[in-house]
Amino acid sequence: MSFTYNYKQPDEYHFSLDSIQLAQFVATHLKFHPAPGSLRILDLCAGCGVIGMELSWHLQAIRQIDFVEIQDIYTEYFYQNLAHINRPELQFRWHLLNYEELHTKKWEGRFDLIISNPPYFQPGHGVLSPSEFKNRCRFFLDSSFQSYIQALENSLADAGRAYFLLRPLEHHGIDLFADLHKLLKEKPVAIKKIARIRSTDLILLEK
Repeated sequence: MSFTYNYKQPDEYHFSLDSIQLAQFVATHLKFHPAPGSLRILDLCAGCGVIGMELSWHLQAIRQIDFVEIQDIYTEYFYQNLAHINRPELQFRWHLLNYEELHTKKWEGRFDLIISNPPYFQPGHGVLSPSEFKNRCRFFLDSSFQSYIQALENSLADAGRAYFLLRPLEHHGIDLFADLHKLLKEKPVAIKKIARIRSTDLILLEK
């Protein structure tokens, strides 16, 4: 599979093809949207910005995307990638913060579309690396899965959609999809698996 851009990223940890294919899938879903340029979009757990940037390449009408990432190491790579894209019409906003902040009133109902490839593993399930950076990319260490879902639900606007990847963890005795339904059972949302990307479920959350 070819990449649309030659992305800069930390040598220590590279994004996976999951992110590239997620952006392509969402772009296909939005192909017939009447006004994609009007969408308020968030790339959550953004890393170096790959998913949002890929989406903007596939849907050139998109102009504005917010990117939320907690690890400062990604900041320089995000801006290098943005400069490489060299599309002055884009308004990409970088937010270095924990997604727990998306629980607040400031972020409530702010986005029509959220795309996200979050950490896959829970603490204690899987082998930790000597690298703290790698571990924070792969495990929910800065916060919890529950907090991540709350951030999605709070920051998503009415009639909004969130597309995110969810790794099955049955071999660890965990059913995250069932947990997801329990966490949101009293919320006015619909949740379903809509695809499988490289052994990972793609979840659609709709308000």
